[in-house]
Amino acid sequence: MLALVVKRLATVIASALASVIVPAAAFPTMTIDPAPAPLNPPLVGFSFSPAAVPSDVDPEHALAALLSTLQPDLVRLPIYWSSVAPTPTSLDYTEVDRLIATIEAHNSKKGSRHTQVVLVVGARNLVYPEVHLPDWLDTRDVHQLDKLLKTPSYRTYLETTYRRYAPLSFLRAWQVENEPLDNASLNELTNGAIPASTLRSEVDLLRSIDLVHEVVVTTFNSSHVALDARAASPLGWLYAHLPGAKPAGHPAQALTMGDTLGLDLYVVTDSTPLDVVTSSTRIAWKEETLDYWQGQAQGHGRALWVTEMQASPWIGTTGFTLDDLLSSALAYRGHGVSAYLLWGVEDWLDSPAWMETGITAIGLLRGGRPTSNLLPHS
Repeated sequence: MLALVVKRLATVIASALASVIVPAAAFPTMTIDPAPAPLNPPLVGFSFSPAAVPSDVDPEHALAALLSTLQPDLVRLPIYWSSVAPTPTSLDYTEVDRLIATIEAHNSKKGSRHTQVVLVVGARNLVYPEVHLPDWLDTRDVHQLDKLLKTPSYRTYLETTYRRYAPLSFLRAWQVENEPLDNASLNELTNGAIPASTLRSEVDLLRSIDLVHEVVVTTFNSSHVALDARAASPLGWLYAHLPGAKPAGHPAQALTMGDTLGLDLYVVTDSTPLDVVTSSTRIAWKEETLDYWQGQAQGHGRALWVTEMQASPWIGTTGFTLDDLLSSALAYRGHGVSAYLLWGVEDWLDSPAWMETGITAIGLLRGGRPTSNLLPHS
């Protein structure tokens, strides 16, 4: 434990130095050794958001049902600024505490698999619209999210949240913001990306309070490993201006921000037409990117998580199937990934077929042996 704290203290110091002496575009900005050994078996769980549950369903009951059925190692929960800050000068964690109490109750049941929690803190957070701001915040004529976050209320939200939950006995990790370096929009807010300097300051604030738990920083990445490698090269700026397919996400930069790089993997969305590239091909491409980013993470003292593994059809699409979920689990397992968090499990609650397939996928990700009747159909 002492060695872990010393390593993370070194991360804080290196982060402060990097912000002064290293250009923001450089990759990598720092190396913290030694790299943690990948967990084997890995931790497998899911993300859960009250905002993803139908309005007529109680979030605590939904979470309890998923915990009982799926027996996860991890659950990722959002702590929305928009939910816990009813006014600029008050904070109310009742909703979050109830969800945490639901996990605690699950852990107390005989025969239940012990579940740890990952808490996501920040205005950039889980589910659409990705930017979650309190209703009382005046966003008129403000187009950059960073300007809205430079307020005493936001810092109080961050600091109070970190202090409140750092002692939680089953806290596994923090996630600071969600895909913070990638753009998102909300109403007049057209630039929802958080500058690297602001993100580093949020991580440093957390480290000043909690040196024990790891910090995860997430992003998505390109469809193909070749695009990721181009973006991470010294000529990345040039490739961004050349014709043809462009790199996506900011994994090279996110890698330098915390202890763990979290990759969000989606293969069938409203912007990935299957008549051009099939889902099975996209899954194979994503598998290749895991090998690349695990190597980068290990080389720079970080762990690699899959923080969002598509496990349900993208809203408004039908292209992601049960077979795709099984194929993803078979393709992504291994590769030095220490944790997998499935995305979209709230949709499984009213679908026995998805729930049954999800249970199988979780077993495969943990290293279970596939049987012929469980393999995807040809």
